[in-house]
Amino acid sequence: MSLKTGLSIVIVLLTFSGMNAQEIDLLILNRNYQFAIAQIDRMLESGPTADLYFKKGLVCEKLMDFDGAVTALQAACTADSTNAIYLEELAEAWSSLGNHTDAALCLQRAAGLEPDNLVQKGKLAQCLISLKNYQDACSLYSQIYQRDSTNTYHNRYFAYAAYQAGQLDLAVRLYGRLAGQMVRDVQVYLNLAGIYNKQKKFSQAVTTCMHGLHLFKDHPALLLKWAEILFQNKEYGKAQYPYERYLARNDSTFEVLKNYGICLYFTRFEEESLRTLDKCYQLTVNDPIVNFYIGACYKKLKQFPESVDFFKLAIETATPFYLADIYQHLGQVYGLQREFDSSIAAYQEALKLDPENAELLFEIATTYEEIRSSETLALNYYQSYLKQAGEQAKRADYALDRIKKLKEELFFEQ
Repeated sequence: MSLKTGLSIVIVLLTFSGMNAQEIDLLILNRNYQFAIAQIDRMLESGPTADLYFKKGLVCEKLMDFDGAVTALQAACTADSTNAIYLEELAEAWSSLGNHTDAALCLQRAAGLEPDNLVQKGKLAQCLISLKNYQDACSLYSQIYQRDSTNTYHNRYFAYAAYQAGQLDLAVRLYGRLAGQMVRDVQVYLNLAGIYNKQKKFSQAVTTCMHGLHLFKDHPALLLKWAEILFQNKEYGKAQYPYERYLARNDSTFEVLKNYGICLYFTRFEEESLRTLDKCYQLTVNDPIVNFYIGACYKKLKQFPESVDFFKLAIETATPFYLADIYQHLGQVYGLQREFDSSIAAYQEALKLDPENAELLFEIATTYEEIRSSETLALNYYQSYLKQAGEQAKRADYALDRIKKLKEELFFEQ
């Protein structure tokens, strides 16, 4: 008799004689899940027990039948409501179906039965994170941390919960410790850099990105985080490099192209900036920032008609926050074209939107000087500029000199 034939006979005999719990466990261990389910169902018909329902739930999970797992595990919990393991497994099945609410309820019941079980506390904390209940999750992880501060798995989630709960100093300590251990989780470095940036700790944010890139060479998320931090802090020249490294290996998005184009503008690569921003313009014509910087590029390149067109388009598409700045640039372009009436009108619009910007008064004064018979208006605006700006006047010396000369000219004209 062959070994294969002998095994077949044993299986058949077991099937007809009925299996015991150990034999069911052996089937599960050998991943013979379908046969195990069939035998468990047969045994349940003759004598249902909590243990059999539990084992059926485990097998259903292995078969990715989480609905079946929930049904079986609920039956196990009904048959034995004091078994924390059953509740924990039911929570796993609920979580697999995306039902973190019921999963959390199961784990809370399990925690009541085994209050010192750190594994269950950790699972409950993860459920609470999925439910965006970061404060309670943070509290649970704090309890775990007091008992075991070396568990990297728990510490990663503890740091994240603290971050989302707004406990930034705690999150920095936890993430900093993980980064010091050179944990190979890119999210550690991304979140730590983001927190430092929120805390206005610019150099630490950049250093964290560099540390992460040492472990994850050219990782796109880290390159973007590095570039964005530099960009947000108006370090446009430095931001250009990580944007270029990112674009060399990854698909460009609208925001990445836009920010890169702005960096090129500030580093005086106007033609390259124009080409980059034009790609953004082709994607959407209604972005006021894109339209503004295209207008600014044309202004630098002395292509004034195109500059005017894009500044006007920027005004049409801008939110009020940007309008004053755009009108100011438009006024400057009209002035460069010696269209002084249009220039004054643009400056006046900017002044209505941003009356605290004293530099606009200076711009209006210099423009009126270009118009004949407007010396009195120019003088008044220079004086208003000095009065409003006070010690903050950036061009006080020039304004004082022009006031003196204008007064002399007006005196001799009398």
